[in-house]
Amino acid sequence: MSSQAVAIVTGAAGGMGRACARTFGRTQTLVLMDINEAGLKAFAAGLEEEGYTVAAAIAGDLAEQSVVDEVVGKAREAGRLRTVMHTAGLSPALAPWDAILRTNVSATERLLRAVEEKLEPGLAAVLIASMAGIMAQAVPEIDAVMDASLADDFLQRAGPLLEQHTNPANPAGRAGTAYSHSKRTVMRICELRARSWGRKDARIMSISPGMISTPMGRAEQRATELSARLAAAAPMGRQGTPLDIAAAAAFLASDAAGFVTGCDLLVDGGLTAGPGARRLRLD
Repeated sequence: MSSQAVAIVTGAAGGMGRACARTFGRTQTLVLMDINEAGLKAFAAGLEEEGYTVAAAIAGDLAEQSVVDEVVGKAREAGRLRTVMHTAGLSPALAPWDAILRTNVSATERLLRAVEEKLEPGLAAVLIASMAGIMAQAVPEIDAVMDASLADDFLQRAGPLLEQHTNPANPAGRAGTAYSHSKRTVMRICELRARSWGRKDARIMSISPGMISTPMGRAEQRATELSARLAAAAPMGRQGTPLDIAAAAAFLASDAAGFVTGCDLLVDGGLTAGPGARRLRLD
């Protein structure tokens, strides 16, 4: 195996994924993954033309174990796995509640379990959560179901609970509740794994973006008036960009953050700050 440092970037054809691939690819060999085969192949080809090293570009559904195994396997064939940048995810404007849980929770769990089969010292994983997860009301029963996201009856158990806890005022309905709790789960996944990863000199963290100008973010703004209003409400006076997220991820994955693990970094331009933030809660 080569000593070359390798970065896995999931959701690589999306807005945040592209920015993160370019950022980490400056110093690491890339293994890219996305469900959008055409977009992924075109992006990977463009990166290679620009001088980036792309060891593999794997199209598929990360909730499928075979895809996860291929992604992690190709990364370890290419060198020393140094970074896992997990941006793949779905929002209410793109998918129903069950697909959101399958992608945001089950796929995340599968990916991390595959990585954990051999945790290299110095490895850093950065997962994309959301400010929606921060604003989600803690519901112990939902947390318990989310913690068993690979169980055969996961969706059957989760569906009624999410319906029960969906606020009628939530314009995204059960899909919106599923999204909020799926991102809360991403943050909890990092908290729950920090100790076991730390014993092997590996780190795991999440980033909670606010309103970011990506194709997914713009789809949400078109889908609901609330998202559009939030996009214009950040105290910084602008929406975030994919590069804002990539820069935060680069810091968390770097040696400069070598004592940071098991926590979430909120990158929302101040949108959820202050006593009025709880009015944003719709789950």
